[in-house]
Order: sequence, then structure tokens, then C-alpha cells
Amino acid sequence: MCPSQMLKWQATSSPKGSNVILSRLGLGRNPRVWEEPLRFNPERQLNRAVDQRVDLEENDLRFVSFSTGRRGCMGVGLGSTIVVMLLARLLQGFSWSLPPDVDKIDFTEDQIYLKKASPLLAQAKPRLPASVYPI
Repeated sequence: MCPSQMLKWQATSSPKGSNVILSRLGLGRNPRVWEEPLRFNPERQLNRAVDQRVDLEENDLRFVSFSTGRRGCMGVGLGSTIVVMLLARLLQGFSWSLPPDVDKIDFTEDQIYLKKASPLLAQAKPRLPASVYPI
């Protein structure tokens, strides 16, 4: 192929019109992009330029949580709002404590996956009148 039919990006080149597939796992664990990529650090997603807000539509492709560009998820704003509201309602409606047989929360991370090594156990006790909790 002649050079005018090739697309060059950084050290890679491919024919124009090629489909390019990005690895979400590769983007999220790239040590050239992230300091300590295997460590759980949600503050990485804060947009420092805009009032410390989480930016899920990150255009630098350091991570792709809801895809990006014209094929990006249309519901990213709605989904994020619903998750925040659900968490707020859980915190508002219940008093949280450790179960009787648990002394402390173990924050040890899994060695392979970016998650806790053991599940988070919590006991919820209703704080509000029973009429507020529909069954």
C-alpha cells in the first residue's frame, strides 16, 4: 500500500478504513499512563480542571467506562445519577454497622483483579419509619 492509504498513529500504522479495537483492560492498566495501575485509586478519574468532578466521558482514552465518541453510551449521565441517588438513599435510610462476627473491614486487594480480595460485609438497620420502606 502506498503511504497515502495508511493511517499512522504513534508507532503504529494500519490501512485507512481499518477497524481499531481498544482494550479496556489494557487502557486501565497501562503503566505509561497510570502511576501504579494495579492499585485501586478512584481519584484518578477526577477531572482536576473542573471542580474535582468525576469525568466518565474522558476523551484522552486513558480509560473507557462507557465507550466514547459517537458510539458512546447515551445513558451515561442518567446511569451515573441513578447510582448516586441509590447510594444516597441507602445511606439515608439505614444505619450501617459491621455484622456481629466481623471485627474490622479487610481492605486487602485481590492480586489478579482490581477488586477487594474478600467481600464487604455490612449490616443494615432501618433508621426511618416503617411506612417509608415499601415492600
